[in-house]
Amino acid sequence: MKIDLIKLIGIVFGATGFWKLVELLFQHRIQKQLKKAEIRNLNAQSNNQVVENWVQWSEKMEKRILQLEDKNTVMNKTITKQRERINELQRYVDQLEEEIKTYKNSRNER
Repeated sequence: MKIDLIKLIGIVFGATGFWKLVELLFQHRIQKQLKKAEIRNLNAQSNNQVVENWVQWSEKMEKRILQLEDKNTVMNKTITKQRERINELQRYVDQLEEEIKTYKNSRNER
């Protein structure tokens, strides 16, 4: 009877230990799957963030390019007006030089 009781206790502890081991293996597997799922989720979030950042950056760049193109157009108009004014002034200077030559020539002839 004593040996049967010891065997029974041994079987109970053995079976309990076996089920505890099975439970630990299941928990380990579930934790491993959970970690993999969390990693996939974090990867998806980081990829999403990268895409959002890229979209924001490209939108800002498009706006900046449009601003610079507008500014470039204005600058080109200003440069064109300045060239025209320079040409006008050069013609005026040429005219004045011609008048000065004429005046000097007429003065020298006297």
